[in-house]
Amino acid sequence: MTVKLSISVPDDVAAYLQGRGNVSAAVTEAVRRVLPEARRARQRAAAQAYGEYLRGLTAQQLADDRALVESSNEVALRDAQW
Repeated sequence: MTVKLSISVPDDVAAYLQGRGNVSAAVTEAVRRVLPEARRARQRAAAQAYGEYLRGLTAQQLADDRALVESSNEVALRDAQW
């Protein structure tokens, strides 16, 4: 599926795109190069936030969280045929 968009770009970008045979392909290629880095940046930020959260927990809270995960896994896997 494709979506038609109308965008405004700076003059230098417009000149570059006008020199390309397929503007849509050029824009798609450029954006796809940026997407993985943006995803990695979000993942790093989430991991950092989670680490900060974990460092703020007491030993009892960590033990309680572990017990909750284990009991949830027990319920989820009950009667599972592996």
